[in-house]
Amino acid sequence: MTNRRLEGKVAIVTGAAGGMGRGYALHLAKLGADVAIFDKDLDAGKHAGEYEAESVAQEIRDLGQRVVAVQADLSRREEAQAAVEQAARELGSIDILVNNAGGAITPAERSYATTSPDDDMALLINVNFLSAVYCCQAVVPLMNRPGGAIINIVTFGAFAGDSKGKYAVYSGAKAALLTYTRHLAVELGPIGIRANCVAPGLIHTPRVAAAAAARGMGTSDQAGAIPLRRFGKVEDMVGAIEFLGSDMSNYITGECIRVTGGLGLISL
Repeated sequence: MTNRRLEGKVAIVTGAAGGMGRGYALHLAKLGADVAIFDKDLDAGKHAGEYEAESVAQEIRDLGQRVVAVQADLSRREEAQAAVEQAARELGSIDILVNNAGGAITPAERSYATTSPDDDMALLINVNFLSAVYCCQAVVPLMNRPGGAIINIVTFGAFAGDSKGKYAVYSGAKAALLTYTRHLAVELGPIGIRANCVAPGLIHTPRVAAAAAARGMGTSDQAGAIPLRRFGKVEDMVGAIEFLGSDMSNYITGECIRVTGGLGLISL
């Protein structure tokens, strides 16, 4: 029997035009949820050759689910607010919010703690922290209670630094989101809304793979440092999203699931 655990639920996934966000959105739709996909560029994955369908929205429709696609810069409060309101207006009260938008999107060579310029720092904080905060603040009044679930995507870098000290502000912004989520869990617990995080390790998406060589990522040495001896795939991430978004995790809030293949367990 097909798993339709989220039948009748409404989910929002940010940064859903490609990569892990697309994977989350499609998985939630397969579980029966209607899905709102938010992205700054709704054709980003299409441009990168990640899929052949007309759009991610069409892929969700082909699964038999309702979908709303909103192109918005979520680091702007007013755009995040408008996007969430549109999703609720067209799909109904929100059950699940997955804040996936963001990434280490500034040049790696100037990502060190001592050299990150102001423009890079502002961009990283805006897209990795404030975009999630704005979406959380917009969605809570429109979220079903009890039973609502907020899932903020952070990074393994919030727990352990890059071996060369790169990505300092990106990791710092995600660490801030991790702490924010814990406070959110305390505040929203009494009304039955849960807030948790998922921290991906070295997950290969098409966009990550394209930048891997330039950033010294995806090397055999790195794979050898992971207990499971391989890099993660988008399919490895979706189970954590399903778990935290469904009633399987009804008594879990303020936590972070690390999906890393055991990265960090080995001391080199």
